[in-house]
This record gives sequence, structure tokens and C-alpha cells, in this order.
Amino acid sequence: MWVKTEAATHDALATTQLPVWLEGDEIFTCDGEMRIHGTGKEKYFDCCWDSVPGRRNNAGCFPLHVFPKFDRGEMGYASAYRWHLTDLVSFIDSIRVIVEKGPTNSIAANYESIAFYNYLQKINDMKEKLSYYLLLLALPLLLGTCNARAQKKVTIETLLNEMTDKNRLAHLDDDFKTLQSSSYSREAVSKDEEGWFHNSDACQFDRVDTLDDGRVEYVLLDANGPGVIVRIWHAWHAKTFSMGTYRFYFDHSETPQIEGRIDEIISENQFVGTPFSQTTAAFFEHGGWFSGHNLYFPLPYAKHCKITYEEDKDRVSEPTWYDYMGDILYYQINYRSYSEGTEVETYQKGDWENGKYAEAIKQAKAKLEDPQLKSEELKQITESGRIAPDKSLSTSIEGSKAIKQFSLKINTDNMEQALRSTVICMTFDGKKTVWVPVGDFFGTGYKISPYQSGYSRVTNEREMTMWFPMPFKQSAQIAIHNHGEQDVEIKKMDIHTSDWKWDDKSLYFYANWRLYHDIATKEKQDVNFISIKGKGKHVGDALTLFNNSKLWWGEGDEKIYVDGESFPSHFGTGTEDYYGYAWCSVVNFSMPFLAQPCGEGNRSPGMSTMSRWRMLDVIPFNSSYHFDMELWHWDSNIKMDYAPTVFWYGTYDSKAEYTNNIEDVQIPVKLAKRYEAENFAWEKVSGGEAINEAFLSHEWSAQNHLLWTGAQEGDKLVTNFNVSQEQTGTLRMVFTNGPNYGAADVYLNDQLVFENLDFNNEQLGLKEYKSENIILPKGQNRVKLVARLKAKHADEHKIGLDYLMIEV
Repeated sequence: MWVKTEAATHDALATTQLPVWLEGDEIFTCDGEMRIHGTGKEKYFDCCWDSVPGRRNNAGCFPLHVFPKFDRGEMGYASAYRWHLTDLVSFIDSIRVIVEKGPTNSIAANYESIAFYNYLQKINDMKEKLSYYLLLLALPLLLGTCNARAQKKVTIETLLNEMTDKNRLAHLDDDFKTLQSSSYSREAVSKDEEGWFHNSDACQFDRVDTLDDGRVEYVLLDANGPGVIVRIWHAWHAKTFSMGTYRFYFDHSETPQIEGRIDEIISENQFVGTPFSQTTAAFFEHGGWFSGHNLYFPLPYAKHCKITYEEDKDRVSEPTWYDYMGDILYYQINYRSYSEGTEVETYQKGDWENGKYAEAIKQAKAKLEDPQLKSEELKQITESGRIAPDKSLSTSIEGSKAIKQFSLKINTDNMEQALRSTVICMTFDGKKTVWVPVGDFFGTGYKISPYQSGYSRVTNEREMTMWFPMPFKQSAQIAIHNHGEQDVEIKKMDIHTSDWKWDDKSLYFYANWRLYHDIATKEKQDVNFISIKGKGKHVGDALTLFNNSKLWWGEGDEKIYVDGESFPSHFGTGTEDYYGYAWCSVVNFSMPFLAQPCGEGNRSPGMSTMSRWRMLDVIPFNSSYHFDMELWHWDSNIKMDYAPTVFWYGTYDSKAEYTNNIEDVQIPVKLAKRYEAENFAWEKVSGGEAINEAFLSHEWSAQNHLLWTGAQEGDKLVTNFNVSQEQTGTLRMVFTNGPNYGAADVYLNDQLVFENLDFNNEQLGLKEYKSENIILPKGQNRVKLVARLKAKHADEHKIGLDYLMIEV
């Protein structure tokens, strides 16, 4: 009876105009003939000029038309009524009523409507004219990101819009659960039974299907709908993997809607591209590329989803790990399960190939890769100053607003310690919800490691920015506390705010940090990231640690319990898998959803920091949330520092079950003495190829080196790395020597420190080179290698740099 027009789709952050949604005309078609074509909904409801205060017919009640509610601003709703008592609209066979959406503003909106009518029929089936009267209820009309959402159809377009709508994070999600299927060891049944820390977490499929034609498909997920796949992670054993066939079966179809080679669907998907499909932290080892493989493109389904993998039998290798004859495959699949009755548009075969979502992908990609707010009108507050030990710098904000961008830049002599001992504290409406060291808050740990995600960024200039929306009803206080022993200069603290309409769906922003100092690795254990009582959602986390061993620390699985579950609905396959990479890679990377700004501690003593920023894979909870990560180290005889930070939204009454300890941020941070070349950022490669190569040998400091191959004389490789405080002393640089290794000039910050070093040797190994009285200034430093003539009888030209350090 009442036909709803499709709401406009637009970035909610840009909704700052007057929401003139009433411009659309009403159109009545009776018995196939257009009878009425209006001039705007405000005329139809007799509330001309959109009935805002000071204009004709403000909210009020009249016998035949009512306009009781109109909220103007970024968020709100409106309702209007009209009774056709004196101007009946009659029809015999049919009536169709549509309303145009308001053309003045591109505003995301939901319309709800109710139509009342009388229908009379004679006994002899002769149709009588119908007395028709209409009530239109537009409640709520959503402007921007509204606080009362009408259920709408879930499509790939709506999901991509949601993925880039940061404001949505600060509202309750009550229409879905987030779940996970993974290849975790099925020996893990209960924390009270043996097998809880079992680590055989490859090829643990839900079941094996043998089809009529004899083909065998391994089932990774079999889930009833309505739902949507929001994240897929894989790792495979690169040297022996057959690159078999991946399939998605939607809505009980016997034929797959998506089918193809696993890498071409998951991490090299040409139809969706980066950042939705991407490999992370790739390195070369013994003839194969090892990395994590991620797909973040949403795939919705109305009734059911089955995901399978089939090996390429012509390429399956000999038995490898676990004496398993076949591909070694690890997986994690995160998916939403919507409440019954949610309308979901299933992905249809060919939708990728025909470019159906090309424009939506393009727009989402632009927002994800450049999260800087451009279109929203923001008010800026800037503070600066020097903070003495045990002192603070703070600012207050009044009104119903939201912090949309928070930036900080600090300076001091010992930057590493300052990033840990200087703490950000945020209080909203009288409740302290944030207490996190500066470096951990921005995901860089206690070293400046430039990266950019969809919610955060750290630059080479040491400016740190966060884009999580942080709303409050009445007031906010932002304070920077110096709990260290040195003065800390706040070069600038920029706070960008906008108005926020608070309602019962709004949530507060929380961030909680904790430190496990000198935690022993002797026994495998579950380390608690956070436990929460209350209602909210988990939106991200970062982990900073110092590993005191050359062995890998991160075999441990995540275990997430939602609303009192006895067994975790998220049971993972390894800490690095949770953060989207694999194989204990030391390679730094960042993308909108994931980052490892520093991986120097993954295979050697050093600091590592990584983060996961949840968008469509947010985890809502109604009463409780418990997040553990196993501490599962290959070395059972060391102690390490382990510091997780969890970002979440909750109601005012929600509470994390631990308190912050000032003494923890005052503990001296641990530092590696070496700067690992495989962690360097590559500025320029003028010839040949630069890669990260790993060795299963402890001769290389982190079992890796930066390898430059195929260079010709005069070609240049330029890299950079960050130093938190100035260092002066003897430069020690360690290069790989061996067959097919050539020669190079070595520059440090444009100073020639070694000329024509010859790396050719009969045996593969390492050699150290020294230079006296070298200064590494604070900030970005640059290493440039210039290729010289390759060695005699060498088939190729290799240069391998392991690490450098300053010896005082």
C-alpha cells in the first residue's frame, strides 16, 4: 500500500546541513491513473517551510493534520500525520502511494509509514468505492547517524557504508552476534581438561564432504542465516601448498556462488582489491613466500552459508607436519548472525565480475585509506605546554558533543620512557573511561613506529592521531599526566569536536591498559586482556611486548567469551593470526584493519607492537565480555613484558574489572640495542628487488635479513628507521656474506661510512663492519646502499643487511 523510496546513502560525518527532507512530493495513483501529484511533504502535512521553530505551523496538533515532532541538526527524528476525512481518496481496483525522498540534502535516512483504509465489498462481489484515509508516520526519520535505527535491508552497499561510518561505533548494536569459526585444536574442550593449550591448529575442519562425483571438499564454515561473512584470515605452508579451490555456497545452493583459487579469492582478489583483500608481513624462506592472507570484503546471505576448500590433487605434496598428506591450511572466519526476520540480500554469482559494487568499493576504499576528516564541521581545541613530573595538562569541554579527532605530539629526552610513563586520561560526564599510556593508546608501543590504520596514525614527525568518536552528554575532561621522572613537552594536543545528540542508544568510549611485567613463560597460560560487566561492544585492541628470547612468543590463541559463555565463541589459532599476519614474521605492515608497526621482538630480543581495529567484525555484548590470550612461548625459560590495550564502547554503568596502577607505567621500559634491517621502511629501489628473507638459523639476529637482489652497478636502495633519542658512538653494521653476494657503498644519513664493501665469500655467513664517532640523531634516519660491480664468477648480485647499532 505504502511504497517507501530508497534512502540516500552518504557519509554520515558530512551531515551538517539543515535536513530539508520534506522536499519530496507525494504521488497517488488510483486504478492505474495518477490522481494527485503534490509539491512537497511539508505541504501535504500542512506544515510549510519544514516546521522548524520560528516558522509557520510549528509542532502542534490540529483536527486533520499533526506535526508533533521535528528534530533539526545532525541526528533526530520527525513524525507527521494526516487524516483524509473531508477529502477522501477513492479507488475501485488499486491504489499506489509513493513519496519522493527529499532532494535538497544527501542524508542517510530511514522512513517508516502506516496506512489506514476502509475496504467495502457487496455480497454479489460487486466492488464498492473505497473510502480511504491515510496516516503517514515517519518515526524515526534518521538524519546522519541516528540514535533510533529502523531495521533496514542488509546489502553489500549498506555494509560498506557501515564499515566507514565511525559514528555508528558509538551506538548500541542489538540486531546481530559476531561469531568465529577456526581451525583451533579440537583437543581443547575445557580449561579444566588436558588439551586446553594444544597447538595442532591446522586442517581442523568442521567436516569433510564427499560429493557424488568423488570430489572431496573440506568444510570450514556451515552457518544458518541471516548473516554476513565479515573477515577471513588464512595461512598456508607456502612450500608445499597446492593452491586449491575455494567455494562459497549461499542459501543452500548446490552450486557455489563464488569459486576459484584460494589466493585469488582471499588475498589477491582483483575484483575488490586492497585493502579488502591483502597479504600481510610477507617474507621469503627456503623457496617459498610466507604471509597472512586476509579478506575483509563483506559477503551477506539470507538463509545459509557454507565455505569449503578442495585441494589440487595434481599438486598435493608429500606428507609434512602432523603426518598429514595434503595441504597445511589454517583459518579464521568471522561472521555475523542477525536476528530472525532481518532482511538480507544474498551475494549473487557474478556480482564481483560485473562491477556491481565498483562505485561502493571505490568510495569505501578512499575513506578507509584516508581516515582524515574532511567534510565535517569541527571545532578545534589546542593545548600545549611543559609537564613536570607528577603534574598534568588538561582541558574541559561542555555540552552534548563528541570528540571526533584527537592528536598529540610530545617531546622529551628519553622518548621511549615518556611514551610509557605519560598517560592519557579521559573523563566523560564524570566517569573516567580512558587511562592508557600515550604510546599504547596510539598503537605504537614505546617506540615511534610510523603506521596508519582506519582509526589511528603515527607519523615520522612523531604526531599521533586517533579517530574513534568519543561522545558525551554534558561534559568531558582530557588530561595528560606525567608519571615519569623527566619533564615532558606537549608540543600540541588537538581535540576536534562536533555536536552530538545523545539518546538511550549512545555509548561512551573506553580504553583500558594493563601490564604483565616479567611474566614467566614456563607454563602456558591464559592472559586476560579485559573482563567487562555491562553492555557494549569491543572495537579494537593493541598489544605491546618485549621478548627476551630468539624464539617465537606468539603461538597462543585468543579465547573470547560473550555474555557468560561457558566455551569461547571465538577460539583462535595463534596471536599473530588474530592480528592478521602469520609465521612469526618480523616484517612491519599496516592497513586499515590491522597493523604491526614494529616486529623486532618476534624472533629476537626486542619490542613488538601490533593492533587490530574492528569495523564490521565488532563484537557486541549485552551483559559481559571476557577476552583472554594464551601466552604460549617456544622458550619456556624466560620472562617477558606483555601489555594489552583494549578499545571498547559501553553504557555509563559498564565497567572493566581491573584498576590502573601508576607504578606499572613507571617501570623502566626494555629496549633492544639493534636496529633490525628487515624492519626498515623502503623509500626507494632504483633497480633489482628488495625482500625480507628468513633463515632457520640463529646466526642472523632475528633469523631474517634485508636482501637486495638483481641490482646493477649504480642502483640504489634507500631505507629509513626511527630513533627515539640521539645516540653517539661506534657504528656496527652486520652484512650477509656468501656466494653470489656483491659489493656496495654504504651511506648513513647521506654520510659515506663504508666504501666498496665486498660481501662475496665461499660460505654463507655474517660479517661485522665498524665506523667510529657516528651520531644517530633523534627521529628518522636513513640508510642508502649503492651497488658496485658484482663479484667475479657470481651468477647474481646480492646484498644482505642484518642490523646496525651504536656501541657507546
